[in-house]
Amino acid sequence: MKKKIIISLVLILSIFIITACNNKEKKVKNNIENNNSVVLYFSATGTTKNIASKIAKESNSDIIEIIPKEKYTNNDLDYNNDCRANKEQNNQNARPEIENDIDITNYDTIYLGYPIWWGTNPKIILTLLDKYDFTNKTIIPFCTSGSSDIRTSIEDLRNYNKDLNIKDGKRFEANATDKSIKEFVKKKLNKEESMKIIINDKEYQINLEDNDTTNSLIKMLPLEITMDELNGNEKYVYLDKSLPTNQINPKHINKGDVMLFGNDCLVIFYKSFDTTYSYTKLGYIDNLPDLGDGSINIKLIKD
Repeated sequence: MKKKIIISLVLILSIFIITACNNKEKKVKNNIENNNSVVLYFSATGTTKNIASKIAKESNSDIIEIIPKEKYTNNDLDYNNDCRANKEQNNQNARPEIENDIDITNYDTIYLGYPIWWGTNPKIILTLLDKYDFTNKTIIPFCTSGSSDIRTSIEDLRNYNKDLNIKDGKRFEANATDKSIKEFVKKKLNKEESMKIIINDKEYQINLEDNDTTNSLIKMLPLEITMDELNGNEKYVYLDKSLPTNQINPKHINKGDVMLFGNDCLVIFYKSFDTTYSYTKLGYIDNLPDLGDGSINIKLIKD
């Protein structure tokens, strides 16, 4: 009898050890795969929550909900009346309080999700940016809406805090397919496509936005072109081919921004300034020096 009990205990202990080892391996594997990423989202009706959960699962990320201190009721979201959401979106100083504490310290990449309200992000997202430090984080926005695009909300966030690294994002409908979510995550996990630029025999990286314009530009590579000087802050050249556009007024140009003016004018900005012009954003160059007066010869090549 004692012999049977001992054998049973040994068997149970062996199973426990094997299971523990398997769990440990799985945990280590997940930590590698998720690359310290988190899905951080606000959802008033559950639509964005559903998409956020799928993105977290597909990207193997942690997930944190942004919970408003005062929950939004159906009446609060009734846009046909003078509702709470209308008042907040029309008030530049509105900053709805966040109830829960959010810790993003250990995350490098943040998928930031929200519904589109009045064509842009809800004001509670600005509360989030005010309250927490997103310095040195890569922010990948995603939104849910019936028709409104995400681009205006992204530009608004970039203009609100020009020091943040906010990438182009994606709009999802409520019934977004698993395939569309998988493609979105796959692109972001593989990093954004990039190209190199050679200026005066020195090589720089161009971090490209994920849009039709950059995809068309990549197909034109390699390019060897001369860019002319304009206004003491930019170099430009008219390309031989027109590219698809989605022009938005960024309001502020950052040093290193690479833009398309019109449908065929490639522009590299080597100084920061405010602007009233509209551009299609192509990407940005890190550590771009002052390019000085006069024309420059450049080479654009695939990375």
